[in-house]
Amino acid sequence: MDRRSHRRWGLPALLVAGLALAAIVAEAGAEEESLASQIRGTVAVIDTATNSLAPKPIDVGPYSSSIALSPDGSRAYVVNSGGRPNGSVSVIETATNKAVARIGVGRFPEGIAISPDGSRAYVANYGSNAVSVLDTGTNSQVARIKVGRGPTGVAVGPGGERVYVANARDDTVSVIDTVSNRPAATAIEVGRSPYAIAIAPGGDRAYVANMASDTVSVIDTTVDEKVVGRIKTGDTPYALAIGPGGERVYVVNARDDAVSVINTATHRPASKPFKVGHRPTSIAIGPDGDRAYVTSMEPGLLSVIDTATGKPAARAIEVGLFPLAVAIAPDGSRVYVVRN
Repeated sequence: MDRRSHRRWGLPALLVAGLALAAIVAEAGAEEESLASQIRGTVAVIDTATNSLAPKPIDVGPYSSSIALSPDGSRAYVVNSGGRPNGSVSVIETATNKAVARIGVGRFPEGIAISPDGSRAYVANYGSNAVSVLDTGTNSQVARIKVGRGPTGVAVGPGGERVYVANARDDTVSVIDTVSNRPAATAIEVGRSPYAIAIAPGGDRAYVANMASDTVSVIDTTVDEKVVGRIKTGDTPYALAIGPGGERVYVVNARDDAVSVINTATHRPASKPFKVGHRPTSIAIGPDGDRAYVTSMEPGLLSVIDTATGKPAARAIEVGLFPLAVAIAPDGSRVYVVRN
């Protein structure tokens, strides 16, 4: 996307189209950057037993774009993309639903992932071409690692030794050694505009959603760290999640209003795509694998899908304007939706 498209359509229209804030603002002008800094992010909390919203949302930072929970569910980490000159990560105590800290990171941060032991958070900074490493014990940035151009999605392997970063502007995935905090290998070429990435529970495969190719790249992480498959999806694969058993990958297609379901053994569709709200943006799978929670930009909904049937398991929940990210507590009792 070039600067002229930002000028022509403006930031609000592009956001409604389901495009990443960091990608928009980093290449746009001062007017759009200023607007993004003024938009306040909040987190809605949903009780999954009743599918009801908590009475009061959690205030976080300027234009919030993604969220990740600690392995024990005691903390939620929310990326705020709209800060000037740099972005930040808000730290929420989930017992009280209050933000207790804010950590400075790089320019226009997008994705975040937490290490399996919960000691580190990794933040992809689109505007800095770098990943921030956060110490979750001290709530501080302890390292910044250069990666490819326009990093957006980030995922940590189940052993914690590797971090994989989708670089949207140079069509690669960077691999980071978490002991040295340095690149562990040559960047892996994938499809066009890779935006999201997820690691299989066994750690042997990484799945990359390529927005401009309408594909998911499959990376073998065990030996050569190379692409071993490419799977066709719907229009504009924007987010993805893997079921807890690793048998299914769920891919959000932003311009199809649908979620593709991929069989990881065959790399073929496991079922027909299931329909969700307009301009879907993110997905989380429940710990039992029986529910998928999908946010949609218009009119600000959280769809609750029965993964066995692909049908709604409950009425869609109104969560407010611009829901961009969703995460679920490890015990499945709460869902957290980032909105703006």
